[in-house]
Amino acid sequence: MKPYRRKFALIAERPDVVLRVLTPTRWYESFQEIVFEAEPDTPCEEFPCPIRFSGYGSRFYYRSGVKPHLRDFQPDIIHLEEEAWSLNALQTVRLKRKYCPKSRFIFRTSLSIPTKQRFGVLPVWIERTVFRETDIAFPLSTNAGRILTERGYTGKQIAFPNGIDVRHFYKMDVRQLRDSLGLSSCFVLGYVGRLLQMKGIDTLLEALAHLVNRATTQTYKLLIVGQGEDKPDFEKRAETLGISEQIVWIDAVPPEEVAAFINCMDTLVLPSRTTPGWVEFFGRVLIEAMACEVPVIGSDSGEIPNVINDAGLVFPEADAAALAERIHQIASDASLKSELVARGLKRIHNFTWETIAERTYQVYQELLAKAR
Repeated sequence: MKPYRRKFALIAERPDVVLRVLTPTRWYESFQEIVFEAEPDTPCEEFPCPIRFSGYGSRFYYRSGVKPHLRDFQPDIIHLEEEAWSLNALQTVRLKRKYCPKSRFIFRTSLSIPTKQRFGVLPVWIERTVFRETDIAFPLSTNAGRILTERGYTGKQIAFPNGIDVRHFYKMDVRQLRDSLGLSSCFVLGYVGRLLQMKGIDTLLEALAHLVNRATTQTYKLLIVGQGEDKPDFEKRAETLGISEQIVWIDAVPPEEVAAFINCMDTLVLPSRTTPGWVEFFGRVLIEAMACEVPVIGSDSGEIPNVINDAGLVFPEADAAALAERIHQIASDASLKSELVARGLKRIHNFTWETIAERTYQVYQELLAKAR
């Protein structure tokens, strides 16, 4: 997707860097098919290639087009933004061994919980094979790094979070959009993401019911942006709670339109709930909201408290009453809201693509210096 290519475009702006980006021609994610679109002014050399198993991060691999780039381009560094147990990782290291064995190798991981691979021994073998070829690993967080070590990786690792493009996420005038959605003259809490049970939407609905039932002068509405297989269950739950009229449902929108909907919110909530096989591994929408000057509230699932730090409020996951209280705090205290907005703007500096690109470039330089 375009937002993730921004990091490499910034690195490629440097005069001592020639950078090629290989990416799937098409990718299916969040109930949308994303088709590669070239950036006309990018300093990167971008090459879309056809793949098998679109939408499956661990199973997809390139049908064709990759070999010439390793054989003829002879990269000094191969930077793979995929998990070490994936078929694409295996494909990459095998081509590296055959065509450019002196290339340095980096992979990135978003591990969130220790888990056995669902396909048995094959992913474990792939992972160990990739580990042996790796010079540096880029885990998404320090927790992901600990899990990586538990899985047997003993090499160097540096934590790199997800980034945000501040050219697209910023405070904007959305009064017309907000009016069109029927969100005028009320306090708008919002959610952006997949509509699945593990994302804690039911907790958010129950919190809204708490607020609506006790509100005297304040009117609350909920803006939900996203799609998911559990949406019918959430709609039924909202009806049971008697809050259907207070909710605006918007299907998943293109990435470039997300910021406008976030700007319609007075606070953004990420109420994720940990399950045996999943935990919130980052929560990029939190920093997107901070960049839009929207205060954030998140559960204590996974990395959410670490992403928020002091720039938002945290509540115990699945505790609807506690969530309702956090929302009420922001709705009733203008100074608190302003303070959280200011802290958010300060915090996003750690997550801009400019900051991450600079750090990544420095790692590249250190890696190449050791190879000389």
